[in-house]
Amino acid sequence: MIMTIKNHRTLLLLVASITLAGCQTTEIIPSKTTPQYENIRTMQADSDLDGDGVLDAIDECSETRPNIVVDAKGCEIIIEGGEALEMEFSGFFPPMSSQLPAIYNAEFVKIAEKINEHPEASVFIFGHAATNEIDEDALATLSFDALSRNRALIIKDTLVLQHNIDAKRIRTYECSNKLLVKETDYINPSFKALNMKGLEAKQRRATLMASSEVHDLENLEYVSYTRKYGEYGKYCELFE
Repeated sequence: MIMTIKNHRTLLLLVASITLAGCQTTEIIPSKTTPQYENIRTMQADSDLDGDGVLDAIDECSETRPNIVVDAKGCEIIIEGGEALEMEFSGFFPPMSSQLPAIYNAEFVKIAEKINEHPEASVFIFGHAATNEIDEDALATLSFDALSRNRALIIKDTLVLQHNIDAKRIRTYECSNKLLVKETDYINPSFKALNMKGLEAKQRRATLMASSEVHDLENLEYVSYTRKYGEYGKYCELFE
């Protein structure tokens, strides 16, 4: 009888142990030394260390300078022709003449080279004449407008005929005797007096401007272009 009770008690303890074991939840704590390779790879794939908008994982130029336009591989895009062209040149004429002095020949070689380097650039030529060039005898043979126009045309012909610049890229304007400059620009710094002779000589000129950004003087996009070209567009007449 005693043996039966002991066996029964042992059986109950065994059943209870099995029941408790079935209800127990085992918690697995990862080792502190386990390397987190997946997280590292994810962080690297999403990074852009040079800030060019191309992720490091596919960036073939990983040290791009700030504010640079890049292609899909993260490499700088080189614009053909380099920086934009903004050029200005003035040639001065003898009184009552539209023949440009030979001293400008070497200058035109440089001008033509720059224009050819920027095939997208437009060329504007403004012809001027001084008031004192016009008198009654001159008006009988050469009109006031014709002198300033011929001065613009001689520069255009030089570019087209001698330097192979496409005539379609060139626009010529007649500005007559309009100064388009401040008279104080010609004040003699020594005597603080207006140098009328120099002022008149400045008006016997043709001015060339070439720009890869400006193509129409009636639609100037930026303030800087308005300041530079605005007066010419307002006071000079396009004739060719």
